[in-house]
Amino acid sequence: RVGVTLETPAGFEDLAWLGRGPHETQIDRLAGAPVGVYSGSVDEQYVPYILPQENGNKTEVRWFALNNGEVGIRCQFGWEGWAKDEPIRLLEFSAHHVTAADLFACTHTNEVADRRRPETIISIDARQRGAGTGSCGPQTLPKYCVEPGAYSFTYSIIPFVL
Repeated sequence: RVGVTLETPAGFEDLAWLGRGPHETQIDRLAGAPVGVYSGSVDEQYVPYILPQENGNKTEVRWFALNNGEVGIRCQFGWEGWAKDEPIRLLEFSAHHVTAADLFACTHTNEVADRRRPETIISIDARQRGAGTGSCGPQTLPKYCVEPGAYSFTYSIIPFVL
């Protein structure tokens, strides 16, 4: 993955996004996930894989918003203000109540609940590796891997009041 991780204070549970959904997607798993506006709670984004791992990723995202019932943030990606001849940059994100390190420390999905945090952990990615690691099936195809190199992307975080 190439991206950033942010954390909100406790209580930011309501999530909405414009991108693929309503379930998780990766760059090599898009079929059956049309682009649309979706919403749900942060807790609903967790996918209980038996061996805890990264999950709940959303692809081809234009924006997402989180709120606590009173105030919120909207994160929109580097598409406003771009020249008309430039392609729209679509990014990926996930929102959880656990960190990637929390997931890595667990050996079974039942252990994740013990690590739940009140804060919301947000990952914003320019690119995330596709599904597959070779551990229980085929390796990720090379075109869906994240190669070493220089990456850049832009995003804006805009606060709002409900």
